[in-house]
Amino acid sequence: MTKQVQAGHRLGAVLAATAALGLGALRSEASAPVSPTGLVSARSQSGQFMVYAGRSPGSIPPILEVAKSQGYVQLEPTLVAVSCERIKQILLRELDATAPWRGTIYLALYPARSASDTITITAERFTTGWQYKLDMPDVVERTRYVRSIVQMLLTEMANRKARAHAAEIPLWLSEGFTQLLLDSSAEEIILAPPTESARGVSLSATQSNARRSTLTEQVQKKLRGRSPLSFDDLSWPAEDQLSGDAGDLYSGSAQLFVGELLRMPDGRANLRAMLDRLPQYLNWQFAFLEAFRVHFGRALDVEKWWALSRAQVNARDPTQTWPLEESWQKLDQSIHFAIQVRTGTNELPLHASVSLQTIIREWDPMRQTPALQGVLRDLELLGLRMAPELIGLVQDYHGVIATYLQQRDRSGAVLPFVRKASRRRAAEAAVQQLDALDARRQALRPAPKPIDAASPAETPATPR
Repeated sequence: MTKQVQAGHRLGAVLAATAALGLGALRSEASAPVSPTGLVSARSQSGQFMVYAGRSPGSIPPILEVAKSQGYVQLEPTLVAVSCERIKQILLRELDATAPWRGTIYLALYPARSASDTITITAERFTTGWQYKLDMPDVVERTRYVRSIVQMLLTEMANRKARAHAAEIPLWLSEGFTQLLLDSSAEEIILAPPTESARGVSLSATQSNARRSTLTEQVQKKLRGRSPLSFDDLSWPAEDQLSGDAGDLYSGSAQLFVGELLRMPDGRANLRAMLDRLPQYLNWQFAFLEAFRVHFGRALDVEKWWALSRAQVNARDPTQTWPLEESWQKLDQSIHFAIQVRTGTNELPLHASVSLQTIIREWDPMRQTPALQGVLRDLELLGLRMAPELIGLVQDYHGVIATYLQQRDRSGAVLPFVRKASRRRAAEAAVQQLDALDARRQALRPAPKPIDAASPAETPATPR
């Protein structure tokens, strides 16, 4: 069975049926760097990628002049083979995936003629497993190039257990990873041919920004003051949402969505589980909800969780955020629940605070629920004005507490002793994660400001 993906000038890809590939003819050429017909080939270090290219003699097409701009790259087989390996390594690192690849990917570079040349991804299942072909112009926009390789790699990962049909990769997943890789590692994964030479050595100029911006800053550049799309719009984008300014909005929203999923304590493992389950369903949402069932019971739960991240991006006005020291203090106060303690019947109550770990270990569920839900609300409000250095920590605290409440209430056990054991395991996991977050919080605590030896008010007046 064959699946074909066509990605033109618009964002994304459309799956359609296609004819057989004839990959055997390509495999016969793999041993020769240059075939008698002028076909140039290269093989990646791992052997997963086979790259072929051939340009008919004649004048250089005008599109090559566009390659000099930052938006386009001229592709050569040897550099593409290296680039694909780097994209794969960074993508696997983001997913914390270690399983070996199974499907060979053949990339055929054809002479570019326009900026909207078609990119075609084809997947075919043989008796030995899946194999893939990617037809791409040899001059292409950088984003389209990385997007196609990411889409191909995610498809290969998902199809490792596929039998009846190829997996459907949701657009937000491939687009989100594409934008994350471009913002974090563009210089490493996009290799342009040398443009200058000195004493016989070819040179290429590469600009690198030493400062790595945060996920929120990266996304805000694409959103340009607009609110991220809803989960429903990310799941089923309309045609007019995939190009121009609307395309930037979709890309930024997808990048934030995938980034927030990766930030979850078990986010990487759940995304890997989702890829494994995709071939089992015709609708990817079922695979997503099953993989993230600890966090989301239904699509509405996803929207509620996603609303917090959307609100934080909307409110990231630097003039409205607290300084780092004040942010740290407010976070410290929010994760300690205030209680009143009476030492005697006629004594005034004393104010004290308990840690989240104490609430989870020692309080019964009836007392835990309102206390922890109150902490969740406080963290959501804090996230709107937190210093950038602490935003991730706030989200991680929120994620651990929300996950604990869901696991505690979804034990599904009928027997009391089984239900009690399940809740105990959920509590132990939450306490362990909170201990780790507390250590991170202490490490981020700002150093106290030095106090002057004598302030002007304390300086004695000089006698006249």
